[in-house]
Amino acid sequence: MQLSTDNLSSNAIENITKWLSEPKYAEYKDELQELIDAQEWQKLEDAFFKVIEFGTGGRRGTTGVGSNRINKVTMGESTQALCQYALSFDKDAAQKGIAIACDTRLSSPELSRYVAQVAAANGFKTYIFDSFRATPELSFTVRELGCSVGVVVSASHNPPADNGFKAYWSDGGQLVAPHDKGVLDVAADITEIASVDYDEAVADGRIVVIGADIDTAYITAAAGESLGTSRDVAIVYSPLHGAGQTNVLPVLRAAGFTNISPVEEQMVPDGNFPTIENGKPNPEERAANDRAVAQLMAESADIAITNDPDADRIGVIVRHEDEPVYLNGNQSAVLAADYALSKLQEKGELTSKHYIAKTIVTTDMLTALAKHYGVTLYGDMLIGFKYIGELILKKESTDEIFVIGGEESYGLLKGTYARDKDGAAGALPLAEYAAELKRDGKTLFDRLLDLYTEHGLYIERLDTMVCLGASGFEQMQRIMASLRESVPEQVGDHRVTAVLDYKTLKRRNVVTGEQTDITCKSGDVIVLEFGDVRKRITIRPSGTEPKLKFYVQWYSDAQSRDTVADQYRDIEDHLEGLSKELEGVLLER
Repeated sequence: MQLSTDNLSSNAIENITKWLSEPKYAEYKDELQELIDAQEWQKLEDAFFKVIEFGTGGRRGTTGVGSNRINKVTMGESTQALCQYALSFDKDAAQKGIAIACDTRLSSPELSRYVAQVAAANGFKTYIFDSFRATPELSFTVRELGCSVGVVVSASHNPPADNGFKAYWSDGGQLVAPHDKGVLDVAADITEIASVDYDEAVADGRIVVIGADIDTAYITAAAGESLGTSRDVAIVYSPLHGAGQTNVLPVLRAAGFTNISPVEEQMVPDGNFPTIENGKPNPEERAANDRAVAQLMAESADIAITNDPDADRIGVIVRHEDEPVYLNGNQSAVLAADYALSKLQEKGELTSKHYIAKTIVTTDMLTALAKHYGVTLYGDMLIGFKYIGELILKKESTDEIFVIGGEESYGLLKGTYARDKDGAAGALPLAEYAAELKRDGKTLFDRLLDLYTEHGLYIERLDTMVCLGASGFEQMQRIMASLRESVPEQVGDHRVTAVLDYKTLKRRNVVTGEQTDITCKSGDVIVLEFGDVRKRITIRPSGTEPKLKFYVQWYSDAQSRDTVADQYRDIEDHLEGLSKELEGVLLER
């Protein structure tokens, strides 16, 4: 069957031709030919219209044949390229080695073993965990073993069919520019992927299986971030069939929490995520928390904690006035930061040299908290915890002290033992705070309302537009281009007063036309402001999923403590309407 631009894009044809002719794709040639013979043009277009790129969290996507898919080729070339690239920076990189971990996804054990086979074939001392582990433990392990690089095989919270390649540098942080693009450039020139027999490499020491010793060191380091002594709190816990049972649960127990009730059916590691109704093991999705919340209410526990499959994210649900209150990632970050800063202040240890960090879409209440406690807030970072990790690395050569970093997507890190977000680093301060507040007859939500009363209501909402396949990718590109050409005059009843384009790093006042520079890295992000920098909507294509994301951030002065809960609900309703108005505006473009 002849490939034709009548059925496929020129990019897809170019990539398919490579996969049919070049040696490194030979394993998939027959499967690809079957798709061509069956004239599965849409499947082929979606699988080959581009080469899967390094997004916010590495290379991530659906498993299967294709240049835009996760398979042994994309994983193998990524590994080989990472090794070769590392050697160009450090002649001793191979001797220092590579650490590899994976989550509980269906293809993770096979793909992580293959990553080890390729790394060993490229001369790297290779460390691989004996079974699934949380992503933050891999970050810790790279630092602990002094490795030059690391890899996590995971697609985080994506659906069961997905997987991914998340790469780490020697500091334990995810790859950032220029390293991410540098690895892809090397991968593009690879014509043959080297690999060794796994069992033989283990037998002769080229591959070293690691486990309990690293676990102990990691748990000790994470639990060592404890700041309080209150432990009287009842916790329901679920890893959502993922790796959280290897980090969050043992860290909480090591820190002295004993009243923990696991959701037993979700303690079973299973990449099908069978007990999650919509198949999305993401704490951001309310449905993912259903069983934990049911157990929370049935047992009259105080809080429930859930994780995504690689356990770098944390969801917290509070039983408040006998109703479940779902904290979003911004609220968890505010509470964790308030707790950490207040405890340091109580001990007389807090100074102006301490700092906290957030991304541009994370709540501005962290800015208010930093001002209140007299510490520095760094917030001019693109979306992705890797940029917070990069900041920590840069600050190592100064006298500044990192306290905590947070991002709206349910990610927290307290301390510097790891350089990626850690579900355990979120669970520990929030469990301690819940216990301390319980002693005074309060909940985490009570404290949040207190903070709103004191600092004003900073309310956030995230919505997404699903954009599947090649056509969805084109739709996202079209919408972002149209926003750069023509800014909407208003969204709902609110006039747009300024637009920020993170590609050009320029902020334009719509009223006066004045332009000012944005201090940040460049990225495909547009921000619409509404008369106040604390009232804005950020629009961006996801770096990990086929979605266009809208981050709505809003501010309102608090009226009184008695009415703040009602104000909170009113603003939430308003933001839901505003988000729908925006989606309508964008769909017309």
